[in-house]
Amino acid sequence: MPLVKKVEGAKGRVFVFLDGLEFIQGTDPVEEFLQPLTEFGSYEFYKNRLEESHLLLERISHAHAVFLDWSNLTAEVLEKCANLEIVSYIGVGAANFVDLEAATRLGIAVTNTPNYGNRSVAEHALGLLLAVARNIVTGDRDLRKGMWTQFAREGIQIKDRSIGLIGLGAVGKEMALLCHSLGMTVFYYDPVRKPEMEEIATFLPMEELLSRCDVVSLHVTYSPETRDLIGERELGLMRPEAILINTSRGEVLNLHALAEALRQGKIRGAGLDNYPGEPHPDLGELLEQERVVLTPHLAFNTREAKNRMTAIAVENVVSFYRGKPRNVVNPDYVMFKD
Repeated sequence: MPLVKKVEGAKGRVFVFLDGLEFIQGTDPVEEFLQPLTEFGSYEFYKNRLEESHLLLERISHAHAVFLDWSNLTAEVLEKCANLEIVSYIGVGAANFVDLEAATRLGIAVTNTPNYGNRSVAEHALGLLLAVARNIVTGDRDLRKGMWTQFAREGIQIKDRSIGLIGLGAVGKEMALLCHSLGMTVFYYDPVRKPEMEEIATFLPMEELLSRCDVVSLHVTYSPETRDLIGERELGLMRPEAILINTSRGEVLNLHALAEALRQGKIRGAGLDNYPGEPHPDLGELLEQERVVLTPHLAFNTREAKNRMTAIAVENVVSFYRGKPRNVVNPDYVMFKD
């Protein structure tokens, strides 16, 4: 798609919204969010994700800052962006879309937007839990087929059940508060203890949490250490009536192992919002399982969260040019700056 919009600002720099226009187009606060950029340069909007390197370069080869959502900035692309100083990723998982090693080597700062939608993601995780526990999706499908399955779809009440949160960062803390307010007993595992939360959430080693809790909800960041964090062995530790929820990164959960656990009745059900290979994940085996609820990475998708995400992404670029970088995910980039 050609250039959608260009706004003139201070001469000398160009900032490109590569594929994030969907986040802000048509919302009232847009101009308020973006106005600070004009102090440092002009900005351009493009729409739609691109895979082809030469088309990406047509959009960003001249850019000093790039706002990024879904497109992949490989080493090959970054090396041909002579002016590029900062990539402002609109979201948390910048490492999934930017070659951080190459960016660091080239002296390009990469930022993300942490804590933009903690409550939104936690509410979606709770929604997945309720959908699985109360057969909401399967009941809807039954009724649309003309089937009245009132007594065949027995659910479970979550009050007085236990939930184990793996990861107690910002989203995990929101989930802990929500579940505690609903009368659930909350446990958590995190490499770093969170004493400020231990009035409502009790720490357990991960294996004990997996084997003890009625619900396990994943709230971890993606790293080499967390890839396939939950696989065949971990699923085998869970209770046959347990529910697994994942609204963190898709790569932390082995989908093949989950499909097998569901097929063999090793756990009650699962609710997932994130997957490897987005936006075209391979869900083959899971699609055959009735007891899994799948949503297409919707947890963050509220107007409140998207407005905040856009504001943080812009603040990151403005702060960078004011000499006070923030939310930088590759701080070593300064070692390679000219």
